[in-house]
Amino acid sequence: MNIKYFTAESREAAEEAAVNYFGREKEDIIFEIVSDDENTRSCQLLAMVGTPQEIANMDAQYGIYYENDGVYLELYKERGAGYTLECDDLMNHLCRKNISDINAPAVQALIGEAAGRSKIANAQNEHIYGESLSIVIAADEQEAEATMLAPEKNGSLLDLDTARSQLNNAGVTHGIDEKALAALIEARDYDQSFIVARATLPVDGEDGKLLFNFSTDERTGSPKEIGRGRVNYRSLDLYVPVEEEQLLVTRVPATVGVPGTSVTGKELKPKTGKEIMLPKGKNVKVNEEKTEMHALCSGMVEFINNSVNVSSVYSIKGDCDISVGDIDFDGSVHISGSVRSGSTIKATGGIVIEGSVEAATIIAGGNVEIKGGVQGADRALIEAGGAVSMLYVEHGTVHADGPVTFDVSLHSVIEAGDNLTAKGRRGAIIGGRAGAAGNIIANYVGAISNTNTEVAVGMMPRKRTRLLFLENEIKMLNNEQLNLDKLDLYLEKSKEQIDPDKWDLLNRSSIENRVHNALNISEYTAEIESLKYELEHATKGKIHVLDTVFSGSRVLIGSDMYAVNDEISYVSFKRNENNVVCEPCEISRQAQ
Repeated sequence: MNIKYFTAESREAAEEAAVNYFGREKEDIIFEIVSDDENTRSCQLLAMVGTPQEIANMDAQYGIYYENDGVYLELYKERGAGYTLECDDLMNHLCRKNISDINAPAVQALIGEAAGRSKIANAQNEHIYGESLSIVIAADEQEAEATMLAPEKNGSLLDLDTARSQLNNAGVTHGIDEKALAALIEARDYDQSFIVARATLPVDGEDGKLLFNFSTDERTGSPKEIGRGRVNYRSLDLYVPVEEEQLLVTRVPATVGVPGTSVTGKELKPKTGKEIMLPKGKNVKVNEEKTEMHALCSGMVEFINNSVNVSSVYSIKGDCDISVGDIDFDGSVHISGSVRSGSTIKATGGIVIEGSVEAATIIAGGNVEIKGGVQGADRALIEAGGAVSMLYVEHGTVHADGPVTFDVSLHSVIEAGDNLTAKGRRGAIIGGRAGAAGNIIANYVGAISNTNTEVAVGMMPRKRTRLLFLENEIKMLNNEQLNLDKLDLYLEKSKEQIDPDKWDLLNRSSIENRVHNALNISEYTAEIESLKYELEHATKGKIHVLDTVFSGSRVLIGSDMYAVNDEISYVSFKRNENNVVCEPCEISRQAQ
């Protein structure tokens, strides 16, 4: 259908103008009076050519007319079920028409009325626009999309050179995909977006890394296998001997990366690799470039809690009893006999006990190897910053930051910061509680007598306690830093009123406390990040039973529990969503 406003001195004149414009008989045109003012001798009609159904449900339309006295915009309101005016389409059309000195307020006023005729510019020649590209650059400037816009009738077609020029004018100067641009022009699929340019992404720098020149794996207290499924619990390689001046660790510095380029030609900065520091500890030295660490003395080397320590070994021949007294040694301890009830053995390094342990306390910063067993009488305590290995444990408590290995556990409490493995002739966990941050592997869990036995994987309770402690310490240190800020402000304002010696003393104290607090905050923050990572992965551990788990046993993974009511053989327990499920065992008996 066709539609247009006509204004003349009378209705007859306006109708005659419509007849001449449409080239139709007057009876074929439907007229509606918009305004008829005798005083101004002006009549405006809306003339429409179309079927009654078309007119009754007409979509909102617009028209632009280039006349002798100016450029006019006409808006025609929708009727019936017709669609309302798409203002974005109108504005895009006006923009592409390149109308000079357009009267934007007049356009907005007309849009507000939704119908009518208004002069929007002075007289000028009409511009017939051709095909063009609408170009959108992503906010991060990593991509640019182009949409081909349809031309007016008799408008020019877009070629590849013009398309390149339009991209350049829009600011897209890098990463243009010539094939995609050519395909867009060839397809002429109007109003469809295509990615026509992509940034050259930066290459992030690599994090610094440490190269250990001594073995840091397989030093977990695991017994050596001697074939046919048998293990030798009296042969355990817990530490590495070193010589004075031996190279221990090499540090490879981080790299800065390679910059990229956005589609607008801007530099995209890479992420610089995170630097890593040498894990300095006791009895080691670092070169001036801080790229190498050497041993200061001969002895043994251990990598515990992100610290490399070289220490000598304190050897005790025979048993540790009241005649020997308690031991608290900065290094490692080797006891050729047993540790009797009431004794306490502490070492910053590892502890090796050739015999057994009674109701005694064993605390080590490194690994603990007990070649016999533990008969704890509910009073034995074993704590290790590394691995713990023993033949058996009965009525004892074991806490290890590393893996724990034994043949049999009877009514004991065991916590392993890594894997917990019950293997050997029996490989059984009977009664008590056994927990691990990693996996648990055992031949038997529980007993045929339905002994209450609990096995759990996930983050150990004392590590959760440590995390809360560190977070509180960080808050306290931050508050102390605020107090130091207040002290510095006070010192600055009162420098002339306070005794100079007292002022210097307070100022030095403030500086020293700041340095000390900053160091603690850095160390605590690193430990918090490590503990939080462990907490996030606390539900990924599994429990593998190579023979039988008996009724009366409970299996916990994170906060979810599986109660064993009937004997189950050769099974693996793992967490599936919010439940603990059992499936056929994932590891073979031969692997043990």
